[in-house]
Amino acid sequence: MVRFRNTENAISHPEPEDPETTRSGASATTGDSTSQEDLEDLGRDDATSGGDTDAAETVRRERDEYCDLLLRKQAEFENYRKRVERDRGEARAAAQAEVIAELLPVLDACEKGLESMKSEASATAPNSFAEGYELLLRQLRSILERYDVKEVPGVGAEFDPNLHEAVIREISRDFGEHEIVEEYRKGYTIGDRLLRPSQVKVAVWPDK
Repeated sequence: MVRFRNTENAISHPEPEDPETTRSGASATTGDSTSQEDLEDLGRDDATSGGDTDAAETVRRERDEYCDLLLRKQAEFENYRKRVERDRGEARAAAQAEVIAELLPVLDACEKGLESMKSEASATAPNSFAEGYELLLRQLRSILERYDVKEVPGVGAEFDPNLHEAVIREISRDFGEHEIVEEYRKGYTIGDRLLRPSQVKVAVWPDK
């Protein structure tokens, strides 16, 4: 009679794996892969962020340069505008002064004619002529005042070489030192510009 050995114990069965160990290994493997990918993504993000920062800095720098250039150009234009206005004003004042200077001899003639008429009381110089001269003088002086034309201080004022022309010096202590005692021709200014100096006689004290 043939006997069969019990081979149940002889056949080896694989031991079941521990679920926790399997999950831990898988997690470790997956974790390593994820960590590597995360590092690569972070590297790419850092590179992109760095590039964006450089571009923004370049834009800000160019903006500042253009703003500075604009401010300089505005200042240059403002200076140019003021210089042009000043040059125009000076040219206009020079032209006015030239025309008015031509009228001064006419004014002198009218004043002398009026003085002559008043000093000569005769039938050949009736009052109507004197009134005509006075009216003409008032009109001329009104025009000159409109353009800021003023007379240079005359008799009694102190001599100023910038405004007066000393024609004669009178040595005397009857007047103040360098006092104008007589005026031969009136001087005029227009604004801060001298049209012509007045011709005067100046008192000078004698030496002790």
